[in-house]
Amino acid sequence: MAGVEHGEGGQRPEPSLVYVIGRVSQGIRRELRERLSSCGLSVADVTTLSVLRGRACLSNAQLARRALITPQSMIEVLGSLEQRGLVRRRADPANARIMRAELTAAGRRVLARADAVIAALEDELLAGVAPQRRELVRGCLVSVMDELSRAHEWRAR
Repeated sequence: MAGVEHGEGGQRPEPSLVYVIGRVSQGIRRELRERLSSCGLSVADVTTLSVLRGRACLSNAQLARRALITPQSMIEVLGSLEQRGLVRRRADPANARIMRAELTAAGRRVLARADAVIAALEDELLAGVAPQRRELVRGCLVSVMDELSRAHEWRAR
């Protein structure tokens, strides 16, 4: 990624925002992979469970879009989660070919454990940020996330 080369006079320019977000994203995913293993979950598992907590009965395609993975990968994630009793899938009453997924009680319990792991990581990452600035950071990143989602949905049409 661009943004880390040395400029004229050997001074190192500030890294671009895209570079910084990319590095932070990679670091967070690495940490989450390690820490979520204590819950028996992958990052994709937690993302899927979190999406279902917010909105039950989504189809495979809807879940894949919200979790930012391919529909094929979502089939594997859902199969594993269903096999472990963390989600339940049922045929859509209007179209039996569409399977709707929802969390089970066991899925809610394991997600609560994962939430604690994620909250601890977030606290560590933001330890050097004043509490009032944490909400500003979160708000800005949510705005960026929403913009990326809108752009992706627009392109998918």
